[in-house]
Amino acid sequence: MRGPDPIVIRIPRAGGAARGYVYPALDSVVWRGPAVGAIDRALAFDPEGGLLSFVTAAGNPARLDLRLSRVSIASRAKLASISSADGSAIYAVEGERVRRFTPAGDWDFTPPAPPASIIPQPNGSLIVTAREGQRTTVWRMRAPDPRLLDTAYLPLAGTALRNQIGDRVYFMTDTALIGLDGRDLSVVRSVRFRTPVISVAPTPSGDRVYVANSDSEELGVIDRYTGRISATIDLPAQPRELRMDPLGRYLLVRPASGDSAWMIAVGTNRLVGSIVTEWKSDLPAVAPDGAVATLRGSDVRIIEPESLQSVRTIEGGGRDFWYFTSWNGFRARAAGLDRPVEFARPETLLIDSAAMAPPAEPAPQQLPEPSQPAPVPAPAGYTVSFAALLSEAAAVAAAREIPLRSSSVRVVATETAGTRVFRVIAGPFAIRAEAERVGRESGRPYWVYQGEP
Repeated sequence: MRGPDPIVIRIPRAGGAARGYVYPALDSVVWRGPAVGAIDRALAFDPEGGLLSFVTAAGNPARLDLRLSRVSIASRAKLASISSADGSAIYAVEGERVRRFTPAGDWDFTPPAPPASIIPQPNGSLIVTAREGQRTTVWRMRAPDPRLLDTAYLPLAGTALRNQIGDRVYFMTDTALIGLDGRDLSVVRSVRFRTPVISVAPTPSGDRVYVANSDSEELGVIDRYTGRISATIDLPAQPRELRMDPLGRYLLVRPASGDSAWMIAVGTNRLVGSIVTEWKSDLPAVAPDGAVATLRGSDVRIIEPESLQSVRTIEGGGRDFWYFTSWNGFRARAAGLDRPVEFARPETLLIDSAAMAPPAEPAPQQLPEPSQPAPVPAPAGYTVSFAALLSEAAAVAAAREIPLRSSSVRVVATETAGTRVFRVIAGPFAIRAEAERVGRESGRPYWVYQGEP
């Protein structure tokens, strides 16, 4: 038993087939997916559904389904403020409406004023902002319920973001950082600065917030509990953008100019040094083991975080879009996991009334007849399985997308541990070789088992 595997999804920046790796084995492809268009930025990953949500280079929200190996565009409308907290539900602003796109269906809502930005929370609630005159209005709601649960009014604010656990939302104004409680929109603390705030990066636990200001060569560190600047970090030059390690070990700082990044150890607020790298929406990034993946032309170099020495070069890796996450979906599945549970027939106890009579004289002992071996039932053939889903509609949609010339695909319903499961299958076939041939013909992930579901 172990936790999720650290994985890397790589997709050609110009568009192409997606590939999956189990980090740090970056030279061994464990999964090959469908063709994906050029990606602008990743949004979030849903480990339960195996969905990576992202924004295409054309500005459309989309999902890459790692289990079914398919790509779907959520909407082709002109959208703004596209975001996702869980990788499944994608939110965006379309004109005067708030839109939500999920695999099960879409939803929209028109707030009292035209929305400016949307901040989905990990707990399922939604924070919507709007500009009304010289103030920013903030609403909290829980889709698809159209009721506005809480409302707050702030000075005119720009970018807003939440911390990783979702209990704080930070709004950047000209010279202040305002924090709201994500549960009821109450003002937590307002910290003022001499110059405008240009970038903010909370730690994953939310105990500290790093703030970069324009015309300043230092970072401010705000303590969550006191609401004051607890420390400052001197930088070699003015910063432009902050990027936090998802595990909270290092903070990457992008300079206002040049192809480099500064590394700061979050535990000690120490400036470790500078690394050479181009800055994209995906790279540089802190890998699961703490190393830093940097972009240098067409290559990706892995940097040891303390010595800042290059320990590995992935030639041609810079031509791919990189996404680090954790998932156990690339592990091999035992064949028995996809077989329905079989129960033996209960034995019937027959009571003979003669047994109630007094025992008779014992009969002469006779030797038993030689037992004959029970006949072995002929195998029921081999079945090709493409997917096992909890939704019948999703299973039917998946079956329609599987092209087979020599056989048909169907959906069957089975019970597994008390749960109704809809299986997308083909067959059965008389021999395993025939089932394997049909599975390869589909061009989709499949597995073959003996018998019928």
